[in-house]
Amino acid sequence: MLDIQQFQILAQLIGNMEISSQKLDKAYQDNDGEGFKKAKEEIMDIQDKISKIIK
Repeated sequence: MLDIQQFQILAQLIGNMEISSQKLDKAYQDNDGEGFKKAKEEIMDIQDKISKIIK
C-alpha cells in the first residue's frame, strides 16, 4: 500500500507528465526535433519513476 507521501509524489509526477506532454506536442507541431527528443526523454523518465513507486 502506498503512503501519503508516495501519493503526493505520484500526483506531482503526473502533473509534470502533463507539462512534458504539452512540450512534446508543441515540439512536434514546430518540427523541433531536439525539443521533441528532450520532452520524450522527460516523459520516459517520469514513467520510470512512477513504475518504481507502484511496484
